[in-house]
Amino acid sequence: MKYEFDLYGISAIIALVQLPILIAYLLIGRKVNRTNWLLILFFCALAFDLFHRIIIDTKIILDIPFFIGSGSISQYLYGPAIYLIILSLTRPYKKWKPLYFLHFVPFFINLILFLSSKSTERLNQDLNMVTQFMIDLESDPTLKFGYPISLYSYLKNVLFFTLHPVIYLLISVRMLTLIGSDKRKAKTSYIPWLKTMIFGFLLIIVLGEFGYLLVRYFEKYYWFLDSFIIWRPLYVFIILFIALVWPLSRKDLKHIVNTKPTNGFVDSLNAYMNENKPYKKPELSRYDLADSLQISPTYLTNVLNIELGFNFKEYINSYRVEEVKDLIRKGKLKDLTIEAIGNEAGFSSRSTFFRVFKEVEGITPLSYANKLEEGSR
Repeated sequence: MKYEFDLYGISAIIALVQLPILIAYLLIGRKVNRTNWLLILFFCALAFDLFHRIIIDTKIILDIPFFIGSGSISQYLYGPAIYLIILSLTRPYKKWKPLYFLHFVPFFINLILFLSSKSTERLNQDLNMVTQFMIDLESDPTLKFGYPISLYSYLKNVLFFTLHPVIYLLISVRMLTLIGSDKRKAKTSYIPWLKTMIFGFLLIIVLGEFGYLLVRYFEKYYWFLDSFIIWRPLYVFIILFIALVWPLSRKDLKHIVNTKPTNGFVDSLNAYMNENKPYKKPELSRYDLADSLQISPTYLTNVLNIELGFNFKEYINSYRVEEVKDLIRKGKLKDLTIEAIGNEAGFSSRSTFFRVFKEVEGITPLSYANKLEEGSR
């Protein structure tokens, strides 16, 4: 068999060789945490995608037909991996929930279906199909986009394949948007490269689908469109290599490393909360509290998560609930409505007040007040 190597094939092979170096970079000389394992998973999926593209373009796949049709497998890893990487970075001290593994169910279903279809008869059929495809491709370069299919079949493929990573990427964008709403947090170093990672991937997917539509349904073919259809993994790799290696090598990504705070700070924190009652401000953020205490927001998060087992909202709301209980015990309901008491304690709305109070105490504020009144009789 004559293998055909062109510029794309050579560059893809170089990129494929770089991937183990990148994975080694994540493993060697670092504490291998959940974030790094997810990055390794993502790059392994990318490596397989590149490998699959290389053996097709160079015709090596005719010698190893087992891999025919395997390109779609990694498609189901990209979205969940990126989403969980962002989740891991933005909430580094949250426990890994077993439910997170459900994100990979489509990947395992697709993998099982692929492996179960590899009978000798099926392999021969696939080999004949690919051989014919290689012959047809020599006379029709637009077949790099695949054989023509009906619009209905195309939309079905978009629904089952393209939308899967796109939905995850859009959810990830939403997460970053919420984080970026705090100006100080938006300046942290991992936000820009996460945005590069997501928007770069979305751009490649959109351009790929645009190229297919242009060729197949508008009969417009331009040579540069091949890049977005055939070499999407390589483009994505270049974007992500730049976006990931640079920030991961920077020292200011301290929030990725789990550090144990000292115990002495907890007493000072609780004393400050009791004396100054900053929780009474509905708009209080962890950055405001950290500034008042002259510590970093990351350190404050470490204390709350590791030492106390709370996230910031849970911690602040616990003080607000205690404030409400204290006001009720002091007879403030004679002068104020229950909603006004909630507002005075720092709750921004009636619904949030009632929901949080019931989560903490197991009963509504009014039920608590009635129960307290009955006990005093």
